[in-house]
Amino acid sequence: MTEPTSDHRFSWLAFPMHGQRKLSAEGYRTRDGHMIEWFGRLASDSGSVAVLSRPEPRFAKPFQSKPSPASLAPNTTPIDGYSWAVPNIRDRRKWWLQSARDYQVPQTDPASVPAIIWNPFVSMAPAADEIFDGRVTVFDLLDDWTVHYAFDSIKRETEEAYRAIFARATHVTANAEGTLALAHRFGRDDAKLVTNGCDPERFLTSSKAAGPITVGYVGKIGRRVDLELVLETAKSLPHVNFVLAGPILDREYRKPLTRVPNITLVGDVHYEDVPALLQTFDIGWVPHRVGVGEVGGDVIKTYEYRAAHLPVLTTPIAGAGRRNLDGVAVRAAGDHLEWIEAASHQGRVPRIPGSIPYDATWESKAKLLFGLGQPQLD
Repeated sequence: MTEPTSDHRFSWLAFPMHGQRKLSAEGYRTRDGHMIEWFGRLASDSGSVAVLSRPEPRFAKPFQSKPSPASLAPNTTPIDGYSWAVPNIRDRRKWWLQSARDYQVPQTDPASVPAIIWNPFVSMAPAADEIFDGRVTVFDLLDDWTVHYAFDSIKRETEEAYRAIFARATHVTANAEGTLALAHRFGRDDAKLVTNGCDPERFLTSSKAAGPITVGYVGKIGRRVDLELVLETAKSLPHVNFVLAGPILDREYRKPLTRVPNITLVGDVHYEDVPALLQTFDIGWVPHRVGVGEVGGDVIKTYEYRAAHLPVLTTPIAGAGRRNLDGVAVRAAGDHLEWIEAASHQGRVPRIPGSIPYDATWESKAKLLFGLGQPQLD
């Protein structure tokens, strides 16, 4: 990666939630990743997008492999950040606080190089003045970290980070109704709702499903997933195959899932391989908890399932049914078993043709956010 210098011609500074290694390893599958990909394209005539990774422990540097150039989004420049701090082994979440102290910002003209930020702890960095003063900044909300279980141990500091960044950001955008409410709670009534989307051209609409009817889920497997719903549904429908693709975030999920013979855990899947995986599904599933466990964000997989023409079944999480997508059945958890049984009763579940509206594409979302960083005419 690149150390901060003034030798590059940068058009934007981008502060992802994590950093370049994770973006490359996963294939830019998250909202910040998709936006960075599109910003690189949109900025192709004005300079590269500097991707400032969350600083990592300096002692780990010799053991970390660099992302290959082929894994980088075109027209983006990764910038390393390292910290001499030692991570708190009792609470890994405190690294969000420790690492923020060591952001290194390349020398740029703040009047001409805007910044887009997904990590609210950037506001706590000693370099915050370099980032915010005189610069157009867009704070794009992913989830509400004040209610996210992963940030419970640093909830007070998370609130402080939000308070600081909401006070300094030029523009605030929210990916869902829950994060919009978060912005409003901190006084940003000017925040804009910019929901998630997909790149429909990436997905394959033909079916290669074979064997038993397959209900598939692609996403992180943790407390956001309704484990009881998944287990009860799979056990009650032994003739249906349930495929869960994604990293298991909470260890207590693994054993119960592996004990059900018609549940297949395929592990994490690189984003380039997701379209082919969706071809093997009959139904795209979103078995998420409602209320407790929701983190205020928007579900990307719903858009991707529909781009692959999969019929979608989702619990009534916030925003479900409001995204102008056809082919999406919103049902309470208690109705999922009956819905899947009825859908699979007569054999292979047919695809549901349909198109993703342009305003539900990453291209349209990125253009909107990119435009916020351009000089505004009076």
